[in-house]
Amino acid sequence: MTACSHKVCGKEKNIWFPTKDRYSSVQKHLHCIKCGLIQNISDDRPRPVGYWMNKLGSLSFELDLAQCQKRLIAKEIENTEYFHDTFSSFGSGQKTLFIKIVSSYCDASAIDFDTFLQVKQ
Repeated sequence: MTACSHKVCGKEKNIWFPTKDRYSSVQKHLHCIKCGLIQNISDDRPRPVGYWMNKLGSLSFELDLAQCQKRLIAKEIENTEYFHDTFSSFGSGQKTLFIKIVSSYCDASAIDFDTFLQVKQ
């Protein structure tokens, strides 16, 4: 993970990069002109931190979380770089990390995260 405040190159400066696309073996990708990191354009795209905060709000009713639990979970999500860097993160990684954080502050065995979150990738 990088602490770069990514600045995306223009369309004319996209670079060709190999992909696992079944139609083409290479595809143009955006990249950061500061750090050189290539933007994730896979189907497993990350969500912004606000998405996860909204999910926490909905989940708090399902799990009957106390205010202090919600605040501790929200604070940990806010302080985790992986939720803020939508340039190089993966949605599945964010989902796994979200479940781990929530489970560390409450008994989340009563909820089926896969159906609740339904992160369509």
